[in-house]
Amino acid sequence: MHYVKYKRKKSSVCNLCRHVKSLTWDHVPPKGGIELTPVEMQSILSVMTANKSTGKPSESQNGVKYRTICKECNEYLGQNFDPTLNEFAQSVTTYLRTTIHLPKTVHHKTKPKRLIKAVLGHLVAAKADLEDTAFDRAAREYVLDASGELPRDIHIFYWPYPYLCSITIRDFAMFVPRGTFNEPAMFQTMKYFPIAYLVCSKPSYSGLNSLSMYQDSSLDEEIEIPIPLDRVEDAQWPEAPHGKNNVFFGGQSAVDAIVAQPRFPGRS
Repeated sequence: MHYVKYKRKKSSVCNLCRHVKSLTWDHVPPKGGIELTPVEMQSILSVMTANKSTGKPSESQNGVKYRTICKECNEYLGQNFDPTLNEFAQSVTTYLRTTIHLPKTVHHKTKPKRLIKAVLGHLVAAKADLEDTAFDRAAREYVLDASGELPRDIHIFYWPYPYLCSITIRDFAMFVPRGTFNEPAMFQTMKYFPIAYLVCSKPSYSGLNSLSMYQDSSLDEEIEIPIPLDRVEDAQWPEAPHGKNNVFFGGQSAVDAIVAQPRFPGRS
């Protein structure tokens, strides 16, 4: 199995600004919201199919990273949006680990618009191949334009993710509503302890809470958003084809997706 870092030349087209520049590493999820530890990486397909014939997993000493964006874009995300994304992750971590009895749903104050831009920015970065899909174009234009409106076919959902593995998948398709063959929809996902994000081309999915409903807020407007602590799904939900009629399909970007597990000392 190849690792994403071998798939892009050091000087190439930046996924975000689309200029040819010297590329830097973008951690997905970003450092600051997750502890960057040694990880073992397997393809998402080998994990979903329980295929043990793919050989020894790839390794990284400091989390999952993609050399796909330039220094300027990396700093742009890191300075403007990552602090909100990381603070949100740290707060959800506190809620999940506390010994204090909490209600099933807590409300946390954050800046939803900066949170949305952070999620979309890192999803744009998390693609090794040079592509220009409709999602890539719409997402990067929104991230780079402070006054831009969220495209109507980009809807972002979230839920608690109490798992140590991290999973980022680009450009896959499933049917909605879940378990039917009614309408195909495009998806992107970025999941890591303690929160998971799902981007869908449809306005709702499986009753998940929406970040997109706050798209009309100002960039620095703080809003208390609900966090459903009792909403816990499987680690490979919703992409794994569990249950009746759930179908997952995608192109090369989906095939290149990886599942990263912490590598513990002494583990062979």
